[in-house]
Amino acid sequence: MNNIGHPKLFISYSWDCEENKNHMNWVLKLATDLRKHGVDVFLDQWDARLGNDLAFFMEQGLTSSQLVLCICSENYVRKANLGKGGVGYEKRILSADLMSGTNIDYIIPIIRNNKNKTLPNFLSGIKYADFSVDENYLAIYTELLARIYNEDLKRKPDLGNNPFSSIQASCTISQLLNLQEVEFSNPAMCGTVKFDYKRNSGKYTIGDGNYRFILGFSECGYNSIYCYKDHILRIGYNPEFNSFPEPSDFLKFDYTSRCKSLLVGEILILENQMHKFAVIKILSIRKNKVDIDHLVEFSYKIYNDIELVDANV
Repeated sequence: MNNIGHPKLFISYSWDCEENKNHMNWVLKLATDLRKHGVDVFLDQWDARLGNDLAFFMEQGLTSSQLVLCICSENYVRKANLGKGGVGYEKRILSADLMSGTNIDYIIPIIRNNKNKTLPNFLSGIKYADFSVDENYLAIYTELLARIYNEDLKRKPDLGNNPFSSIQASCTISQLLNLQEVEFSNPAMCGTVKFDYKRNSGKYTIGDGNYRFILGFSECGYNSIYCYKDHILRIGYNPEFNSFPEPSDFLKFDYTSRCKSLLVGEILILENQMHKFAVIKILSIRKNKVDIDHLVEFSYKIYNDIELVDANV
């Protein structure tokens, strides 16, 4: 799918019990959130008008969309397996695509109101998004939106070279350095890092792909350390903050310096060349009289695009 423009998406779901409006309202919220983030959602609550041919509406929505969300409640699973109602009709269309091998990866199952987390038989084996727990909505929604825009593929690191491919003596040091790079990087979107800032030219890499940040550290005074913007776009500092800020607070930071001296407990905002943002917090600093084991420990968080868009950063 092309990331440019508005991907078209159809939502297939069961109305469940007519007296239980919560499920329909939840589907409406999901569809509304997706449209707010640029996804052109087709939903019967909006697009099926009085007098419309519902079978034609379902067929047209399914065949013209690039992605289909199947909201697999227990009632949806039952109707799909029995082939009943609108769910059964949509299942026959989707099953034909799966059997023919066309659009085989355009269906995304969603688990909701489904205690046993079972899928309809025709979707068996497909990886689903689990929206069972309301407290996890934002995290799962972010993962779903990344899948819709193919942002999830960008997080996969580039394939490197085989460090053992050459046996020439002149390459041995390069191979060793290549292997040691794993000591100075963490691809996760958040975590805690401890490393010797006197090694690897003081550089440490967090994140990957568009969300990659190369930090530069050097020795400073007691209980402090220098952090540089040399390998990223800019750094932001505000001594009034000592915890990870909300994106709406980013404009309260000063971004005019190439380097900042950070005390233990202070934070720094990072912006890379792809205009992604991260924050680090210095947890501890250790210095030795001998030139080994000079450690800096910091925690970090890389902000995803959803958090930044919602805060208008």
